[in-house]
Amino acid sequence: MFDIISIGDPTIDTFLFIHDIEIKIINGQKKAIINWGDKLPVDEFHRTVAGNAANNAVGSSRLGLKAALYCVVAHDMGGREIVHKMEKEGVSSIYISKNDKHPTNASSVIGYKGERTILVYHEHRKYKLPKFAPSKWVYLTSMGQGFETIYKDLAKYVDKNKAKLGFNPGTFQLRKGVKVNMPILKRTELLSLNVEEAQSWVGKCGRDPEELCKKLIKLGPKSVVLTDGRKGAYSFSSEGFYYLPEFPGPRISATGAGDAFTTGYIAALFYGQPHSEALRWGPMNAGSVVLQVGPQTGLLTKREMDAQLKKMKNFKPIAITSEKIKKQVMGIVARKND
Repeated sequence: MFDIISIGDPTIDTFLFIHDIEIKIINGQKKAIINWGDKLPVDEFHRTVAGNAANNAVGSSRLGLKAALYCVVAHDMGGREIVHKMEKEGVSSIYISKNDKHPTNASSVIGYKGERTILVYHEHRKYKLPKFAPSKWVYLTSMGQGFETIYKDLAKYVDKNKAKLGFNPGTFQLRKGVKVNMPILKRTELLSLNVEEAQSWVGKCGRDPEELCKKLIKLGPKSVVLTDGRKGAYSFSSEGFYYLPEFPGPRISATGAGDAFTTGYIAALFYGQPHSEALRWGPMNAGSVVLQVGPQTGLLTKREMDAQLKKMKNFKPIAITSEKIKKQVMGIVARKND
């Protein structure tokens, strides 16, 4: 029996922190300007195990959940690093599949002033869902092309074991659209997306977070958590609609912040906390991660989370129960920088 099984592609991340770069807004989007063909000095270099599912598995284990990871890696250095890291963190590796035909995924992360751009390399995978032991939660996240081949078996597993499903779709899942993901969406306990991802599935809605959440709920999930970068996050469920600003403090690297947020949120639900309290756990976990290089170094343990919750007892969500309160929250959000 597991508390959570994480499903998704791990990767080996190489972090390159540079200063010789200029950020400009072009057609409403941030663009990085560098001297093409030049040799750029790198201020810091780091290599680490990463990937949404791996980040969730490690974070869940640190928060006291009995965790396992399903993924496909190669018999190469990267694959061995991933297995070793999971076992070191107390994550079961019994569902990690090894394939000699394709190397382990890799990414290069360019970091600048607390933000990052990721250059992602995904190998083609032939996914086949193992025969999982019963688990209270399943966390499905970023997978490569061919991800939908596991959906039928995963749906059967969730139904049979009455497992709660957390869904944080990755790039390929988002691009396939709602119809392909419907077998998962209608079984999802918690759907986690950022604002732009939500818009790609349900339309612009003028960036109105409540309308986005309502439209997402109509797709099947019981609850939605919607993140908006440094502007904060929202929780929408039968318990109500809540907003919480970004966790206060500095930021060294944003990589893994979203995974840490959802990991903390689901852990709170696992421990029987309401969504309003889960919305505190998420930012606190993310706020710790962005203080470190890499997506896993700063993930909180259960003891650290409890201490942080006690220390930051005034860091509480705002219940949006009227149009007046909603306008006040939108005013707060509008004043925050991306």
